[in-house]
Amino acid sequence: MKAGELSKHISGTYFYLRAGLFALAIALPLTLWLGGLILADMRLLGSMSAYYHGGGGALRDVFVGILCALSALLILYKGFTHFEDYALNLAGIFLILVAIVPMDWECGDTCQRFSLHGTFAVLFFLCIAYVSIFRATDTVGLIKDPARKKRYARTYKILGLLMIASPAIAVILTVILQANVENRSTIFFIEAAGAYAFAAYWIVKSREIAVTDSEKLAIEGALRTDPNRPAKVFKEIAIDQTLPVLK
Repeated sequence: MKAGELSKHISGTYFYLRAGLFALAIALPLTLWLGGLILADMRLLGSMSAYYHGGGGALRDVFVGILCALSALLILYKGFTHFEDYALNLAGIFLILVAIVPMDWECGDTCQRFSLHGTFAVLFFLCIAYVSIFRATDTVGLIKDPARKKRYARTYKILGLLMIASPAIAVILTVILQANVENRSTIFFIEAAGAYAFAAYWIVKSREIAVTDSEKLAIEGALRTDPNRPAKVFKEIAIDQTLPVLK
């Protein structure tokens, strides 16, 4: 296999990883809602995590399975810098923990204000928000059109802020205001918004990669990256093209 064909093959694999992340994130809220309605005649529950317990655990395997699949894809996906890769790996680990450490259920006033399940969920979103706000823009510098470059950078920051806002609002409702999540669906929709912001990130990233050919360039060793020093963890890391894409 020629070098150009090999890079195209590997790039295609990463495209399918992003497509899988998008599809599973879109499917999760809908599958839980419709699956609960069809399989267990459940009304919409208070949160997506409640489907671990609701209806006698009718959707437990689906909930855990989708989260574990998302986790595996995040760990398999390789970032353009070490910082991005570490954040994606951590996000995958936290998501597995969200899946295997369930939320408290039917505990009323005795429910803990802070739970490991909720903590892992917040940490997952913070990792992904970090990637969207600080790391996604590393490759935006490869875009030649200044206006398009600015649009991508702004979009990434908006999506990252949405992924921070979703768990933050959920925490406010459940911890500070002590909302009864078992009897209301508000938090379900807030979590779904976070999931869809996550899904939107992968669509935007796929489009940006298609514009810059950054994935092929990285595979072919045609990109030069600034050293990933600790001081750069919250700053843009310059990524420059040094060679053309092989055909």
